[in-house]
Amino acid sequence: MNFKNKRLISTVIVVVLVVFSLIKGTITSSNNNKKDESELNGYLTEFLQEQSITKLTLKKGDSSQVIQKISIEGEINAEMTNTYSRGSVLNQIKEAKNNPNVKAILLSVNSPGGGVYETAELYNALKNSGKDVYVAMKKQATSGGYYISMAAKKIYVNSETTTGSIGVIMSYVSAQKFLNEHGIKQETIRSGDQKAIGGIAEDLPESTRKIYQEQNKEAYDRFVKAIAEGRNMSEDEVKKLADGRTYSGKQAVENKLVDKIGTEDELINLIKEEKNLSNPSVIELRKDSSSESILSRLVKATTRSIISEFNSEASSTSVERSYLG
Repeated sequence: MNFKNKRLISTVIVVVLVVFSLIKGTITSSNNNKKDESELNGYLTEFLQEQSITKLTLKKGDSSQVIQKISIEGEINAEMTNTYSRGSVLNQIKEAKNNPNVKAILLSVNSPGGGVYETAELYNALKNSGKDVYVAMKKQATSGGYYISMAAKKIYVNSETTTGSIGVIMSYVSAQKFLNEHGIKQETIRSGDQKAIGGIAEDLPESTRKIYQEQNKEAYDRFVKAIAEGRNMSEDEVKKLADGRTYSGKQAVENKLVDKIGTEDELINLIKEEKNLSNPSVIELRKDSSSESILSRLVKATTRSIISEFNSEASSTSVERSYLG
């Protein structure tokens, strides 16, 4: 049985399982809380991507001396976009971790940031990969894009790179005034003062604002700690730079947020020198978009449609959780 047939069979199996689970969930869980489309779709796409990964050899060399490139493009979140796929990136890190021939990870970062959870997840995966990580920042490596770079041994930037934006945001939209002006009022029965606070139909109480601010500060403190460890700075030194502003490549070097202005090729040469590699091969594992079948696209579209129906019937709050961006 060839590889394509195996992949097709695997895809059919997962389709059957997903459809069955969705039908079962519809019958037994009509009163469940809002379904998370991105999470479920993420599991599905992660499986499908495992079936369609291709290895690209960027530079031929000794197969026992491998530098594995991993590219981070776009927002770091749970959903698969045209530029970023959580499942694919985590799988690439896993492959590097389990491959004794991989001597270093070359992380190419071009990201404005992303969700706190997904960013921390990626940062921890890199830290725990057992491989030295070297970062080449591209056009943008801000907020969460800078956070994940703290797993690196060395960071190179372009002179035109924008980085920094160290901080955490939470957003909230209230339409209470508008609704009041139009004679619309929502009444919510709560088991506690802080239950289901943050709906669009009401202003955010000061007590709730303090709770969210504390959560925001916790995420910010973890960000600062990661930078202090990654850049060998004190937390006080980091906080002087961590007011949310962005930095050019030159400013980032001057403030010790990165190591040097240099190209990706120059960074590869540094890896060769530090790892004593005479003739390393540089590879990258990528999703083979040409092999993504019509069936897999249909399943993902169907999943989004079904979960959207769940979401339209479920209650939700309008407070956007902490976001690194």
